[in-house]
Amino acid sequence: MDIVLQLITLFGGLGMFLFGMNSMSSSLERAAGANLRRIMEKVTGNIIKSVALGAIVAALTQSSSATTVMVVGFVNAGVLTLSQAVGIIMGANIGTTITAWILSLNDLPGDVWYLAMLKPTTLAPLLIITGAVMLVFISRKNIKTIGEILVGLGLIFIGMDFMSGSMEVVFEQVPSLKNIFALQTNPFTGLLIGAGITGIIQSSAASVGMLQAVASSTSLIFASAFPIIMGQNIGTCVTALLSSVGASKNAKRAAMIHLYFNVMGTIIFLAVIYLIQYTVGLPFWNSAISATDISIFHSVFNIVSTILLLPFSKVLVWLAEKTIRDSREDVADNPFALLDERFLKTPSIAVERAHETMSAMFKVAKKNVRLCKKLMQGDDFESVSEIMTANENLLDEYEIRLSSYLTKISDEQLSEQDSERASAYFHMVTNIERIGDYCDNIREINESLTESGITFSERAAHGIDVLFSAIENITEITYQAFKENNIELVSKIEPLEEVVDGIQEKLASDHMRRLKERTCSVEAGVMLLEITSNAERISDHCSNIGVAILQANADSRTIDRHEYLHKLHTEMPGDYRKNYEHYKKKYAL
Repeated sequence: MDIVLQLITLFGGLGMFLFGMNSMSSSLERAAGANLRRIMEKVTGNIIKSVALGAIVAALTQSSSATTVMVVGFVNAGVLTLSQAVGIIMGANIGTTITAWILSLNDLPGDVWYLAMLKPTTLAPLLIITGAVMLVFISRKNIKTIGEILVGLGLIFIGMDFMSGSMEVVFEQVPSLKNIFALQTNPFTGLLIGAGITGIIQSSAASVGMLQAVASSTSLIFASAFPIIMGQNIGTCVTALLSSVGASKNAKRAAMIHLYFNVMGTIIFLAVIYLIQYTVGLPFWNSAISATDISIFHSVFNIVSTILLLPFSKVLVWLAEKTIRDSREDVADNPFALLDERFLKTPSIAVERAHETMSAMFKVAKKNVRLCKKLMQGDDFESVSEIMTANENLLDEYEIRLSSYLTKISDEQLSEQDSERASAYFHMVTNIERIGDYCDNIREINESLTESGITFSERAAHGIDVLFSAIENITEITYQAFKENNIELVSKIEPLEEVVDGIQEKLASDHMRRLKERTCSVEAGVMLLEITSNAERISDHCSNIGVAILQANADSRTIDRHEYLHKLHTEMPGDYRKNYEHYKKKYAL
C-alpha cells in the first residue's frame, strides 16, 4: 500500500512540476510579449547574433521546444530563412539550460540562513504566497501575470520536492526501478531513456528537472546520467518535428536542422568522453552526480556543441535540404502563411502575424478603391472588373481566415496590450472587408452604366472624380496608419472623412438641382447617388478603423467611439480644424 501512495505522490509531484512549468512559461511569454516580438524580428544574417537571439528567447520562454516551434512557424511563413533559423535553433539549446540552474538551488547549503532562504523548500511557499496575493488582490493584468510566474515557479519547486521524496522511497522498495537510472552504464540505453521521456512530455527542461529529482533521491553516478542528458536533447526535437507536419518544405527543414544539430552534438560528445574514459580515465566517472552537476554538464554540453558546430551551420542547412528535397508540385506564395497555429504558443507573436496579414488584406482593399476610380474615369471595364472580382473573393477569404485566427488567439492567455489589440483587430477585419464590399457595389453599378449606355454630365463626372480622389487619399492614410500603428496619421482620417461627407452632400444637392432643371435623367441620377453613397461608406469604414487603432493602443473602455467622433466634429480640437480646412480646400468642387 505504501508503494501505491508513494507512486501517487510521485505522479502528483510530476503533475505539479509540469503545470508549474507551463504556467511560468506562458506567463513569461505574456510579460515579455512585445519585447519578444521585437527581438525575433531583429534577426540578421549574422550567425552569432542569431545564436544569442535563440538563447534569449529560449530563456524567456523557458523552452527550447517552444522556441524551435516558433522558428518552424517563421520559416513556414517566409519570415526567416533557413540560414537565419539555424543560429536561433543552436542558441535555443543554450537558453533552455537556465531552468536546470534554477532547479539546482536545492543543493545550496542550509546551515547559512541567507542561502537557506533560497532553497526551494523555503522559497516555494514564499513565491506562492506572494503570487497568490498578486492574483487575488490586485486587478492589473501585468501584476497578475507576475503573480502567475511566481506561483508557477513555486509549484515547480514543490513538484520537485514531492518527486525527490517519493522517488527515494520507491527506489528503496523497487530496486529494479532504481537500476534503470542509477546503475545502467550503457550509453545507448541512457540515450533511449532520455530521448523517450523527453519525447513523451515534450520538454527537455522538465525532463532534466526529473533527472535532477532522481539525483537528489538516490545515488546517481556520472556514467549513468550523462548519456541520459544527451538523450534528452534529442527527445526535445520531437515537438518541432511534429509541428512541421503539414508545413512548407523549408519549415520541415528547420525541424530537421534541430534534429541534426542535437544528434551530431551527442555523437561528438559520446565519442570524446568515452575515448577519454577508456584511454586516460575520468576521475569523476563513477562518482555521484548532484543536481548542480547535472546543470553544469547540461550547459557545457549545449555550449560546446554550439561552438563546435557553429562553423558548419551551412552544412546543417545543406543536409536538411538534401533530406527534404524540392518537388515540382511545391506551391508558391500563400497569403495566409503568417496565420500559422504554431505562433499561438506565443500569443504576442501570433497577434503581430495577424497584424501583418491584415496589412496585406488592407492593401488588396486599397487596390480595389484605386480601381474604382479607374472605372469611373472610363478604363476598360472587363479587365478592371476581372481584377476587382478576384480581389473581392480574396478579401472574403482573408476575413474568414483572420476572424478564425483571432478567435483562437483570444482563447489564449494574453497580456493586457495584446488583448486590446486582438479585440480591436476583430472590428478592423470586418471594416476592411466592408470597404471591399462597397468597391464591389460600385463595380456592379458601373456594369449597369456600361450596359445601359448612361453617361453623366461633365459637372457630375468632375464631382465624382474629386470624390474618388478624396476616397483614395483617406484609404491610403488609413492603410499607412494601420500598417505603421501611427497615431499622428490617425488624426488626419476624421477631418478628411468630414470633407468626404460634405462632397457627397454637395453632389446630391447638385443632382437635385439638375433634376429640377431637367438637365439630368432620373436613371443617371439614381446611379450617381448610389455611387456617391457607396464611396462615402468607404470613408466611414476608414473612420471606424482609425478609432479602432486608437483603441488598440489604449484601454478600449477609455475611448467611446460616438463620444470621440461627436467631440471632434463639434469642437474641432487641436489640429483637427487645420486638417479639415486643408482637405476642404484640396477637394473643393
